[in-house]
Amino acid sequence: MESNDRKRLIKAVKPLLVGTNDFYISSGLDFWFVPGGARAKVPKRWKQFLITWSAIYPLVLFLPLVTLPVLRTLGVPSYPPLNTLAVTAAIVFLMVYLIMPRYTRIVQKWLFS
Repeated sequence: MESNDRKRLIKAVKPLLVGTNDFYISSGLDFWFVPGGARAKVPKRWKQFLITWSAIYPLVLFLPLVTLPVLRTLGVPSYPPLNTLAVTAAIVFLMVYLIMPRYTRIVQKWLFS
């Protein structure tokens, strides 16, 4: 971000830019905790840990009870690495697309306090 090449390229396109050269680098799972379009306010790591853990724990307990019978019904043989692959794929999908966007909105007040 501080390289001479980048500075040179920014200078070359500056007349075409509407605003200033402003950027925010997201690391880890911060995107779950910062509302879209927000400026770089990220909750404390321990709060991120608690929220993530409290969302994943029930999924790890109950999703295998649903996923594995579905796999057996579909005729997929019981093979532990394949079982784990299917369960973890379902958990990650639910976390990214369904649970965390809603969950972080619900606990937003506490998360950013």
